[in-house]
Amino acid sequence: MAVDAQAVARGDVAARPRREREQELLVWPDLVFIEFIAAVVFTVTFFVLSVALNAPLLNRANLNITPNPSKAPWYFMNLQELLLHMHPALAGVIVPTIALLLLAALPYLDRKAEGQGVYFGTPNAVKITLFSAAFAAVFTAGLILYDQGRHVNVVTNIAQHVDKDWEWPTVLAPFQNVRAIQTGWEWEIPVPEGVQVGSGEHDGELNWPQDFEHVPMPFNGTSGPDWMQWDKPDFLPGWMQALYWYDLNLNLPAFVVELLIPVALMVGLPAALLYLLRRLGWLYGVHDAAIALFTGFISVYVVLTIIGAGFRGAGQDLVLPWDVPRID
Repeated sequence: MAVDAQAVARGDVAARPRREREQELLVWPDLVFIEFIAAVVFTVTFFVLSVALNAPLLNRANLNITPNPSKAPWYFMNLQELLLHMHPALAGVIVPTIALLLLAALPYLDRKAEGQGVYFGTPNAVKITLFSAAFAAVFTAGLILYDQGRHVNVVTNIAQHVDKDWEWPTVLAPFQNVRAIQTGWEWEIPVPEGVQVGSGEHDGELNWPQDFEHVPMPFNGTSGPDWMQWDKPDFLPGWMQALYWYDLNLNLPAFVVELLIPVALMVGLPAALLYLLRRLGWLYGVHDAAIALFTGFISVYVVLTIIGAGFRGAGQDLVLPWDVPRID
């Protein structure tokens, strides 16, 4: 093949494209060498930490004495923190299961090959990561402080500088914390006496929370017209009787506090994050959304772990780190 010498001198001849084989990396030495260096760095770091930090064994366990606070291992500390804010089944089983399923589903939702296996593989990835981490951390810490009622202490201290007898208004009782919706909020509406249910007094009023703590579920065999009432299904095996919702009633205040509000926040805040990123013009596809949601998940995980490990004292009360009791 003839080559134009002048074209070569001018640089007009295109370079031969690299073949796919030339772009591959070999297991040895490319991959194994990096893994070896990482293992050495980890081993040295682990050795330095073991020398610098004293981690003695505690005294022999005493069955008659329960440590206070009693904490889970650090890798489960986030779940223990969730237990303080929602129903145990939701915090300990449902939320972790859904989180793991969503993480496993991400590769199937984000099918584009562009940017895979690369940190910050999209033009706005760095901005999305920083914004998502800050958004998740601020809202997680803020919700924990709110549910602990720290805003009540701050407002009370400020107000008592003006009026030393000032107390949190009864009308604002549901805003003390989430649990106060169930325990500190009271209201009533007039209704015919025949429609009243629950453990409260049948006085022609529906009272929150008393009259909403024992709301019969549909077709539970004990409420409604005669044709909807029947005896306990004793003919069924014991395990099937336990599964059947005979005489099952809904505690509506507990449902709102322990299930409805937590689920609404866990769905609404990620949706709000994606909406804000979209409005900012940073979110262009599934890959960007995956980066935002994964970063938010890691940020929430870290914040819950730090608060559970370093800020929970006796009775799981929220305290400063130096006020956390030492367990010997």
